[in-house]
Amino acid sequence: MEVLFFPFMLLMMLMIGAGIGAGLVAGALACGIAAVLVALGVVSSSALLGLLTRRPAVAVRFFLLQCGIWGGIPAGAVMAWLGHEVIQALIASTQAAGVAVPWQIPLMGGIGGGVGGVVLALMIDFILRRSHAWLIARQNLKSGV
Repeated sequence: MEVLFFPFMLLMMLMIGAGIGAGLVAGALACGIAAVLVALGVVSSSALLGLLTRRPAVAVRFFLLQCGIWGGIPAGAVMAWLGHEVIQALIASTQAAGVAVPWQIPLMGGIGGGVGGVVLALMIDFILRRSHAWLIARQNLKSGV
């Protein structure tokens, strides 16, 4: 029985250590994302808009839109660049012509990513609104109002 104790104890310690390390990395990443959002003014402008309109839903919607735009632009640019590399490999393999100018690729990808981020933010806002309305209706049905 003692023969199996040491390997399993070592495995358990490694798994716990990996979990703690992953948690530290995730925490540092979350703090970095929060710092970037504060530095870009996303949090403060959303809070200011919520205070000016006196509606927290407007602030949440504005926050989601800004996060969608700021997250979508670099994601779209990177995906366009990766897509261009794949297309370049296909073109090189087939010896075809007509390759786009390199600076246009991240620009078009950024535009596409920004639009995609806005669409994603609006979808999340729609889901949150519908879920909120459903929960309120369900709560009213249970309470008999």
